[in-house]
Amino acid sequence: MLDRPWSEVQLTIIRNMGAEMRAGLAAALILVGAGNALAAGEEDTDFLFRLGMMEGHLIVGHDLLAAGKPELAIPHFGHPVRELYDDISGYLGEKHFPAFDRQLMRLEATVTATPAGPEAERQYQDVIQTIHRARETVPAPIRASVPEMIKVCADTIDAASGEYGQAVNQGRVDSLVEYHDSRGYVAYVGEEVERLQTQASDPGLIARFKIVLAKAQWIVDPLTPPDPPRASIAEYKAIAAEATAVAKQ
Repeated sequence: MLDRPWSEVQLTIIRNMGAEMRAGLAAALILVGAGNALAAGEEDTDFLFRLGMMEGHLIVGHDLLAAGKPELAIPHFGHPVRELYDDISGYLGEKHFPAFDRQLMRLEATVTATPAGPEAERQYQDVIQTIHRARETVPAPIRASVPEMIKVCADTIDAASGEYGQAVNQGRVDSLVEYHDSRGYVAYVGEEVERLQTQASDPGLIARFKIVLAKAQWIVDPLTPPDPPRASIAEYKAIAAEATAVAKQ
């Protein structure tokens, strides 16, 4: 215990120290808040990325059905619920969005049983609408941000290049499933970029990205891959890297 009163100098020092500590605490809280916001933003964009891959599977599956190739289409109606749904279920729960895994399962079962029937088409369109509504659970500023969404698209092209890398072996496509995965992911990106273009908030970035996207689209445009394929694994990966570079501009 101190046995004498504080001097004015001592009191001033203590008051100043308190102010500095308060300022430091405030700065720390700001950094924590920014970190939490960043983490939330990353969670949002990761959800969009995985939801886009889910839609890509369905798009290519639908294309294969339209081409009369149900045996090739069916796996792509199973991948959304078997490979991706668990990754987004937590986010959906946090947003109180109704689970739609059973809807995906019903679509897969219908496509397997009657691929050319009208019920398969109806359920497909319903699932696509559900995915679009799920996408709206992401904060509107993120969905409307061209830079953020271009990053999601670039990540999706990178994933597409990875699928292509698994499809091609010794200069030939020996896994149609992975080739079509790549095609579906790129098809989704094409649709998303068209949506962004209607906003016209950053036409320069969109235009630069579309140049890169067109290269990926050309590689996987044929529903039946040519022999030899239109690009090597390295060439596709270079396009993915180019997409990532554009997204960082």
